[in-house]
Amino acid sequence: MTTSTPAPTEAGLELMTRLNAYLEDVAAALGIPRDSGTVDLAGPVTAQLRLNWRLPGFPERDVDLMWHEEHGWSAAVATHSDDDHHVVVAYLGGRTVASHPRLVARFAESLRTGDHQDCWPGPPALRTATGPSSLAKELAAWA
Repeated sequence: MTTSTPAPTEAGLELMTRLNAYLEDVAAALGIPRDSGTVDLAGPVTAQLRLNWRLPGFPERDVDLMWHEEHGWSAAVATHSDDDHHVVVAYLGGRTVASHPRLVARFAESLRTGDHQDCWPGPPALRTATGPSSLAKELAAWA
């Protein structure tokens, strides 16, 4: 897992540890290597996991699960195969940005099979970015 971060504070280190542990659990639930993703702690905190399959309707595009500290998980397709720009096709929603890894895997599988019933069309407002200590507490189950 690649992490991009400014010089870490104690709160930043705690957040990095918990977020990386959470992402490792999500990657395991998805059945993908945990090094298939990136993390950016520069704020807002985001992460990306590359999936090893394509979505129906986008057979030429790479698919990533994107995580955002305010909106949680979304699925996105790359605009070009070697490009870092993405178009979000669905959001997971829920009650927390730290959805259980099995729920994230179920979300990804439903998109892979073309079932979008449980997907949100727009970004849910699950929390407000209030700093690394607050986000680390939300990810406390994964440390």
